[in-house]
Amino acid sequence: MTNIHKPFHQKYRPSNLDQLVGQNFISITLKQALLTKKIAPAYLFNGPRGTGKTSSARIFAKSLNCQSFEQPTTNPCGKCDLCRQITDGNALDIIEIDAASNTGVENIREIIEKARFAPTQARWKVYVIDECHMLSTAASNALLKTIEEPPSRVVFILATTNPERVLNTIQSRCQKFDFRRINPNDIFQNLSDIAEQESIRYEVQALKMIAKRSNGGMRDAQSLLEQLNLLPEGITIKNIQNLLGEVSEIELTNLIKSLIENNPESLIITCNKLYDAGNEPHQIIIGLMNITRDLLLQTADNKYSDLYYTSEEFQDELHKISKTINKSTIIKWHNNMKNIEYQIKTSDNPRLWFEIHLTGLLDYQETNSLTNKPDNINNSTNENQTSKEEKEIIYKHNISPAIQKTSIKEHISNDELILKKEEKSKIFNNPIEQSSGNISAKSENDFEPNKLKDTWELILSKLELPSTRMLLSQQAELESFDLEKITIALSPNWENMIKSRKVIIENTVKKIFGDQIILHFSTKQLTQTNQTNSPEETKNEVNNLKPIKKIEPKTNLSKKISNEETYDNSSKNLANFFNGEIIDLDE
Repeated sequence: MTNIHKPFHQKYRPSNLDQLVGQNFISITLKQALLTKKIAPAYLFNGPRGTGKTSSARIFAKSLNCQSFEQPTTNPCGKCDLCRQITDGNALDIIEIDAASNTGVENIREIIEKARFAPTQARWKVYVIDECHMLSTAASNALLKTIEEPPSRVVFILATTNPERVLNTIQSRCQKFDFRRINPNDIFQNLSDIAEQESIRYEVQALKMIAKRSNGGMRDAQSLLEQLNLLPEGITIKNIQNLLGEVSEIELTNLIKSLIENNPESLIITCNKLYDAGNEPHQIIIGLMNITRDLLLQTADNKYSDLYYTSEEFQDELHKISKTINKSTIIKWHNNMKNIEYQIKTSDNPRLWFEIHLTGLLDYQETNSLTNKPDNINNSTNENQTSKEEKEIIYKHNISPAIQKTSIKEHISNDELILKKEEKSKIFNNPIEQSSGNISAKSENDFEPNKLKDTWELILSKLELPSTRMLLSQQAELESFDLEKITIALSPNWENMIKSRKVIIENTVKKIFGDQIILHFSTKQLTQTNQTNSPEETKNEVNNLKPIKKIEPKTNLSKKISNEETYDNSSKNLANFFNGEIIDLDE
């Protein structure tokens, strides 16, 4: 009969607590509990996958029930019938349950019923509930009392990768052990031992790369080692990169060099080579971010250590590249690339988006090289200053976009390039002239008396919705107006309705005075005053403007509705807005 092949993660599973890799604190605590015979009714093992949670549960069960010893031991023999049955997972008194498949309360009730019976073969009956966070709330609640006070000689061991999803009432009844990710050095040592026992040909750097790529999970590392052992070349870095779909470090170096040299043609050519080799865009992005991260470490002249993601043979080339780039450029690359992966995965054309984002990094390098030259700094400063001055001129004289495309100096004299604070105030104090496009200056005495009224009339005239214009004309007024903000006073009764149209009003105000203006509302009792105008002015106003009837609530309301709390504010506002009344249909 041929021997059945066992995977490495089962064949080399630890048989006692001393063989548990990377969990020394947990091993010491459980051994002390066995030596002092202080066995808790329930344990909660939580941590990432492949860190030894289930293995520890089986070791603890063997330590409690090893037939070679009359008492619990820290070194079970592993040869007695019960130890072998626990290792194979078919012991009658050691029950392993997958909570992902047995989530219902009926399954837990069955466990509770069976827990009342004494163990048939072992000294302790052990229930190992794997992925316990998958239990339903009802099932978890049913388990509470049994976990807190289980029958004699019964131990519950709960294992989970998501402890935050386990009920707090469950956690409080268990001794909690946090399994941590295993150190890459410990994983490397374990893989080396396995390779020696299995007579596997390997490269030392290749085993170290497996240890890093396993993300602290021993099971993942052992499974990857076993898979790579199927290749005739043995365990090599190239085979690992091909198996994991990683991008070649040499091609990633070429990408970095193209970015530094600001060469888009070389950049696209290298991308095409990577595509032809079968690399996906998101894989290239991940590799590029890893290598630039290592490049950032090289700029600080750090020696090679476990912090680096790339292989040790690559460090000399990485060090040379680090001499041609600075930290600020790398950080800007990271800021630009951190959201690319999601955009590429959700795009219909990931290759195009990848090339667009990657060529966008060329600007960062070019900008960074320019900032290292003093002359360019001065030129940039002058350009920014001129741009600011031109923006002020455009705003002051309300120059249209078509005129902005041409030289502004052709339209404005050189002595107006620098605006004084007093001139800015005049622009805001006389918005009507600004809106009309008249660029001639006026003295303060020409507009000071009626500036608030004129500004308010300008705002009302620019409102597109007639209903909003009518509402503001009767129930609001301009309270203040300066360089930074404009404040409109609202009638208390109509405050909510006007504020609901804030977006319309704000867009109109910014359209007139620019995006820098801030709109504020205040509430006060408005005074209804009649403006006295000359007969000629009154005649012109009548000819040019349509009269707006003032909204007055009717006085012949029913006595039934005189009590205002009978109706909500929205109903009363709706009736007042249409100059109507609320009628009680029951009456």
